[in-house]
Amino acid sequence: MRGIPDTNLMPKRFGGAAWVALLLAALVCTGAALTNAQDKQAKPPEQEPSEASEPQPLTVTEQVIRDVLEPLQRGIEEHSSAQVLAVFDEQATPDYARLRDQMRAFFSQYDAVRFRYKVLQVAAEKDHGSAIAEVDMAATPADETKMAVQRSTQMSFQLKLGDKGWRLVGFKPGDFFTQ
Repeated sequence: MRGIPDTNLMPKRFGGAAWVALLLAALVCTGAALTNAQDKQAKPPEQEPSEASEPQPLTVTEQVIRDVLEPLQRGIEEHSSAQVLAVFDEQATPDYARLRDQMRAFFSQYDAVRFRYKVLQVAAEKDHGSAIAEVDMAATPADETKMAVQRSTQMSFQLKLGDKGWRLVGFKPGDFFTQ
């Protein structure tokens, strides 16, 4: 076959023994790489003992947010007076019955409520504490003839630590939901 060039790229004198040696070398290299990779997977990386692996106790601020402010926000936005009142300590809150009536009246006056807060400061000593938060609220009245309400204020919360975590015993301004 004269017009067809030789496409065999391997030298013609590459014998069978050379092929076997090349194949063995490739297998040994591949096997070593696999063994090394398996060893790395089998041995977990050594970790230095650290405090990060142990759960850290919540700060007072995180506890107040979890126990009080998040449920308060959800309760207000979902129109759940039961959930809002659950963040209050019924026995320690002065005028709890009046607060309950205020919340019911508030929810009957407004349809959609957006309640946002930003914690500015939390302080606690033993089983009493206080929190200051910037509070923004927007409420759409149930009566379409009335205008939407927007309120922003710095609110002070008085807290008490009980069996179920932090609970509210009061807040200022006390007329925030009745204005």
